[in-house]
Amino acid sequence: MSTPRSGRATLTAFRAAAHIPRAIWQPCAQLASLTLAARPPKPLRQWAINARVVTGAQPGFKDRYRAQLSWFRNTVGSLQLGRLTLDQIAGKVDVDPGQLEALLTSHAERGLVIAIPHMGSWDLAGAYGQVVGLPVTSVAERLPAGQYQYFSALRAKLGMQIYPYDQHGLVETLADDVHSGRVACLVADRDFGRHGLAVSWPAPGGARELTVPPGPVLIAQRTGADLVPIAAWFVGNRTHLEIGEPIEHRPGVDGAGVMAQQMVDFFATQIAGHVTDWHMMQRFFPGEMA
Repeated sequence: MSTPRSGRATLTAFRAAAHIPRAIWQPCAQLASLTLAARPPKPLRQWAINARVVTGAQPGFKDRYRAQLSWFRNTVGSLQLGRLTLDQIAGKVDVDPGQLEALLTSHAERGLVIAIPHMGSWDLAGAYGQVVGLPVTSVAERLPAGQYQYFSALRAKLGMQIYPYDQHGLVETLADDVHSGRVACLVADRDFGRHGLAVSWPAPGGARELTVPPGPVLIAQRTGADLVPIAAWFVGNRTHLEIGEPIEHRPGVDGAGVMAQQMVDFFATQIAGHVTDWHMMQRFFPGEMA
């Protein structure tokens, strides 16, 4: 359990990391990743279990190293996001022009809800929305000791609106934002409450039953906005955004389940192909724990 003192220490570390040059943090992250890959702590062991399920192969040392380094890269990148200009953000992203044009059309004609997994740099993906004229609204965990306020302020500098994930009436608030022209961009692979929409996660060893957050589907149903899944992974010094096709709208509870399944099918394919950029270091599949 985090204490007030440890929470303040973490916040201080976050603020310091936001100003460390790449020439310093990158070799440090590489060395730390080598050490952790050789003797993986519980979070990295849990990632390896999750990765084995989604790919059907047991991750080796190189995979653990790449996964840990990717996690460091995402974390430092998120902390330093507020220092970047929109031009600098644009230079860090690779996206297919045709996919981007279709996404912009969805927003202009019907409104837009984006669902994205804990993959690559999802924060950079949200910030990139501001670059291309998509005003992003998202949610975040209510972290202790000023950490939530710190992260929210970083994103606010880029025009993003952030709500705490446990805010009362959150779905209605996000739906109102979508109606007003904003884009609800939500991380949607891990269901913290385990009370979300039931899906079957495709896997080489057989589909795994679990739940995913209902927010993206419910907001899309309430607003009529397009629900578009996106995945992100690192390619060299840039982040690639893979933009999926809009998910077909279906009404009611049963329809929500079908929409969630289509979202998960997209996630599963992208994650299996780029599993070392999937930052799922917590238990994900029921019964699969480090």
